Amino acid sequence: MQYFNEKCPHCNASLQGDPIPEDEQKHYRATHFTRKIGMYDLEKDRTMKWKCPDCNWEWDRE
Repeated sequence: MQYFNEKCPHCNASLQGDPIPEDEQKHYRATHFTRKIGMYDLEKDRTMKWKCPDCNWEWDRE
């Protein structure tokens, strides 16, 4: 399982969410949910940006 403690590039807030129950981690390939918000473009059918739930800063998806 991968463990990431991502931080907002603007306010440095932790974007690590709640733990994923152990029996469900294999479906997510992670140990925790994320708090970052995906900004989805319906026409392009993909996430184009991320948004911090604390400061509302948006940054491009890499």
